[in-house]
Amino acid sequence: MTPDPIALVRAFLAQNSPPLRVWVAPGAVRLLAHAAPGALPPDAIREEVPAVVSPPGPAILLATAADLAGPWRAALLAHATAALPGRPVICGGSTSKDILLDAMNAWRVFHLLPDRPSPGEIRDALVRAHRACTLEHATARCALQLQERCEAQQAVLAELSATQERLLRAERLSTAASFGRALSARLHQHLDHLRALEASLRTLPEDRRRAELSAATAQSIQAVETLLARLIAEAEATAAGQEPPSPSHPHS
Repeated sequence: MTPDPIALVRAFLAQNSPPLRVWVAPGAVRLLAHAAPGALPPDAIREEVPAVVSPPGPAILLATAADLAGPWRAALLAHATAALPGRPVICGGSTSKDILLDAMNAWRVFHLLPDRPSPGEIRDALVRAHRACTLEHATARCALQLQERCEAQQAVLAELSATQERLLRAERLSTAASFGRALSARLHQHLDHLRALEASLRTLPEDRRRAELSAATAQSIQAVETLLARLIAEAEATAAGQEPPSPSHPHS
């Protein structure tokens, strides 16, 4: 049965969903103190920044327009970077062009709320920001896992290619060795016959015909011995993984 792609995506998102951590800037701390209960989602982990050094993100930075230009700006910008892929939710400044540009360009804001948002507006913005953060976080995790699996597959393919090359080389060596043994046996038989012929010629009376046959037999013996020596040298070089010696031609 083919797996449901939507179910697979949901399962992956569930496995790679970071907790909802809300980093609350000083201005937002005061805002939440005056807001009615329920501004933060029930499962949110609240951490005040930058008074408390928070661990790396992802997280959602909750700040006000006053925090963007206040004395904590540099520290909060560093926290906004550490919170990625979670992006800030900022309360106020939606009517100011300068604040809007700063929020988009410097802070990479996810949502701008009114100056005095209701608890429901804050909660909804944080939930949607966390949902977007989860999707981006899961996408990054998926890309990383895909890269790791591709690298593992490449390593397996490289090993398979190397193994195939070793097997082919072993097969070639085995074939060459079998051929060499068969040829060597036949050459030794011919050499034995030539030496027997040479011995028989020495028993005949000396004359010009016997001398010619003896010289031809001696040349044949020398040629077969040279061929056998070269065959043995090539077999040894091949077995050692070396280049076979350059061919040499016996003198006539």
